[in-house]
Amino acid sequence: MKTHLYMLCYRFEGLVASHLEPEAFGRYMAVGTQKNVRGNVLFFEIDPFLKSDYFKLDDIEQRCVPHLDGRPKRSKYISVYRVIEHLPLSVFRKLYLCTADGRVMSLDPSPYDEKEEGVGPNLYEELCPVYPLVVSALSPAAFLKFMTDPNNPVSVPRLFFVDMLLDRDEQGMLAGYLPYPDPLHIIDCIKDLERGGDKKTKTVSRNSRLHGFFRTIRRGFFLGDQTGLKFYAFPEHRVLEVEYAKWWRSASESLIS
Repeated sequence: MKTHLYMLCYRFEGLVASHLEPEAFGRYMAVGTQKNVRGNVLFFEIDPFLKSDYFKLDDIEQRCVPHLDGRPKRSKYISVYRVIEHLPLSVFRKLYLCTADGRVMSLDPSPYDEKEEGVGPNLYEELCPVYPLVVSALSPAAFLKFMTDPNNPVSVPRLFFVDMLLDRDEQGMLAGYLPYPDPLHIIDCIKDLERGGDKKTKTVSRNSRLHGFFRTIRRGFFLGDQTGLKFYAFPEHRVLEVEYAKWWRSASESLIS
């Protein structure tokens, strides 16, 4: 059986070998195992020809073997610690988004034009290897550079995060359709940034769990470090409603983060 490599990347990082195809793996992780606390699952498909001095991969074909009755091996964990920083950006392929009831949608890396970035504030949810919800005056590319700069007092080697909707009404309050907890706190954080000064980013929540997560995505997902950036654009609503109707219905109806 063909062995796939996947990286789990939603508030938990793990490199996993599996005989399952991506869609089947997503369904298994979301609803097919009691190990998973019910919720969304995000994972990357990783180049199966990955070579690494950090991960033990030389015997993966001997460790990831079918069951005696012929059933495929659904998951064999290779690593659950410091995974994202030890995978070169070049080995990250498609990103898969799986709803709480097992609907799977894939996103391909796409070009990202930094020249089209608007002025903040922005709302970002960091997904791996750290998990805060933050507001920032920095654009996605600049935020990525800032957060992975080793010269900063606090930084990470690499970061995966998502750009969130931050629509506001004429009074400057968050739009009523956004399902964020404590919206007044988010506005207070934005006002702190708008007062100016050296502070460009402010933490909203240290370990956020947003209801209706997929319904709050704006531009898409960002992965990168000081050497580069990968962008996974999130489809527009009209595309979701037509081309990914079943997935979108599942993502919209679920209030589980």
